[in-house]
Amino acid sequence: MSDIYQELQKNQVVLLLVPSAEYNQTIVKNMKKLAGKNVCYITLNKTFDSLKELFNKNKIDTKDIVFIDAISSTIKKTPGQTEGAYFISSPGALTEIAISVDKFLRHNFDYIIFDSLTNLLIYEKKEPVAKFVSSIVNKIKASKTKAIFYALSLKEQSDLIEQTSMFVDKVINIEK
Repeated sequence: MSDIYQELQKNQVVLLLVPSAEYNQTIVKNMKKLAGKNVCYITLNKTFDSLKELFNKNKIDTKDIVFIDAISSTIKKTPGQTEGAYFISSPGALTEIAISVDKFLRHNFDYIIFDSLTNLLIYEKKEPVAKFVSSIVNKIKASKTKAIFYALSLKEQSDLIEQTSMFVDKVINIEK
């Protein structure tokens, strides 16, 4: 398995294909490697609360992490923002997510983590998602910020993964 921190020294935007069974341990391991860096964590599948709990349980300090949470509002009433978290109406709100990413790129984060591309397909068709990813990657490449895009390595998602791999600098497939 490649070291994500080393890969990000050589590549600005990385697509990480993760088997679902190893998903949580992969995001924890990568966050430990990025500890102490300014991270903008965009979550489309876990709530801010559950991620914070997961990270705290694994002794990952979240003070340098700002979360953009696109899932909590679909489950419960959320404020626009709280300490360390901004809430988006839904993972299907691509324009809203893009505006947030744009805003956060201006804050010169060291890393943006996008968790996860495959979740977008639950809410949107493949074409708008591919266009959205292309646009986000281009915005990131125009900045100094580095990015990790997570995607589940599922056969059903191979079309999106294939399209997305054209936009990123490197695709890393984490196999057992």
